[in-house]
Amino acid sequence: MNKRNKPEPQKTPPHKSHKKRTYAPHIEAGVISVKEMKKLIAAVEADGAKNIKLSGEIIFVWDEGQGPGTHIEKQTSYEANDFRFGGVRPVKMCSAETFCQRFQQPVLGLARKLDQMFYRRPLATKVIVGIAGCKRSCSEPATKDVGIIGVAEGYEILVGGSAGYSPKIAKSIGIFSTQKKVIEIVEKIMNYADKNCKKTERLGAVIEKVGMKAFLKEIL
Repeated sequence: MNKRNKPEPQKTPPHKSHKKRTYAPHIEAGVISVKEMKKLIAAVEADGAKNIKLSGEIIFVWDEGQGPGTHIEKQTSYEANDFRFGGVRPVKMCSAETFCQRFQQPVLGLARKLDQMFYRRPLATKVIVGIAGCKRSCSEPATKDVGIIGVAEGYEILVGGSAGYSPKIAKSIGIFSTQKKVIEIVEKIMNYADKNCKKTERLGAVIEKVGMKAFLKEIL
């Protein structure tokens, strides 16, 4: 290939600089004993670590015939997740500004706000929200009922995704410039799901049935 036909080198997308240092231990199958976890926490704390980013739920396990006692309730303020709950599940978020350098928009505060507003809201169907700081989509927002992705212009909102027995890829409904507008749109989506979805019917199935145009007429 001569120089005239040589393709231009791909440019790395611009991203904000981020100087936080990280350590991600490999834990086989994601299962660790409480004893080993305490040792790990003590070691990273001694080295000055400030925060931990969980990629999914943390689940404590008891042997058969045993279970949680009163210590958890008395000594912590954490509410237990209920995986059978049919309403709004905990918000799933990528690493974003907790340590990733590629995020296009801040999403940690947005994820916390949405969790505070909607987590455990009783809806007619299950709704999962996924938020990612950039198009890499590490939290897989395209497989969530409501997906939010940070982009240069603001926040892109996706709707109708799901995993499970009937997987669907969510579709974009637009880019919105502020977190306030994102929250407003998500509120409308939640109300729509509660009004139009049956107990075992996910949002994406309803949108396919009524059509995206009719859905957007109510949301936007």
